[in-house]
Amino acid sequence: MIKLNNNFFKKLDKDLTLIPLTYDRAFKKIFEYNIDILRYLLKEIMPIPIDDNCKITVLDSELPVENKKESNKIIDIYVVLDGKKYVDIEMNRSKFEYVLERNIKYQNKLLSLLLERGEKLNTLKEKQLYQINLNAHPDEEVLDDIIVYYGIKTHKIYSKNECMVVKSLERYRDLYYNENERGKDVIWLTALTSRTFSELYKLVSQILPEKEVKILMEAAISMSKDKFVLHEWQKDKLDKLVIDTAKDKGIEEGKSIGRQEGIKENTTQITKNLLKENVDIETISKVTGLTKEEIKNLEEK
Repeated sequence: MIKLNNNFFKKLDKDLTLIPLTYDRAFKKIFEYNIDILRYLLKEIMPIPIDDNCKITVLDSELPVENKKESNKIIDIYVVLDGKKYVDIEMNRSKFEYVLERNIKYQNKLLSLLLERGEKLNTLKEKQLYQINLNAHPDEEVLDDIIVYYGIKTHKIYSKNECMVVKSLERYRDLYYNENERGKDVIWLTALTSRTFSELYKLVSQILPEKEVKILMEAAISMSKDKFVLHEWQKDKLDKLVIDTAKDKGIEEGKSIGRQEGIKENTTQITKNLLKENVDIETISKVTGLTKEEIKNLEEK
């Protein structure tokens, strides 16, 4: 039996490591099986009002596959609110730019499944699909955004019934601790980044009734004691580190190659302009760094 007080959780912190709620298995384990707690979270982070009596139904989270590589692809949490508002919640620990295309693909697949057999296409207007992207990467640039189908030329939003909501958890954490912003949405998103049981307890106590606080803390403790979840979290953490490092390196190398190509193109154009002005090859070579042979080749072209 856990005790809801600071001393209990401070002692627990010495004996047990909290598996972060930003780990997708942990997030799913706590919120998918505790619908009342999920309702409190969605009320604060969804861009639409949610009633206290809103009926939440958990849906099958396995996506249809296009090839063998996609076998057993599972989204984090997929629910429907009052039978009309479909919500796909994705916990991302990579930068948003790395998972944007994947999540757009998820969203499109889910949208294609909203029509039930025998329903007409215009019934889609009565249904809404929201994808909530909770981004936990420490260097995430996006704080908060809503992505919709938007015409660049017409400046028109073409569909309000499907959108992607983006929240950067670490930046919300910064708002809480450094900017003293303490709205319920800020507290919730900061709570998801909790490093210890003490911190998690302190935060959720501000936004949940005591009954739900106890349920959430018991779930967090149980999950953190689960040897399988612990093993998977440690393995996944290492895999993410390797992948993100490789991606960052690839981006920097791409930028470097781009700079080199730009310099080369610029030098070629300068050389052509000097040749048109009948500047002698030796002078052009000194100015551009190109060999006399390279300059003669350009002159012939």
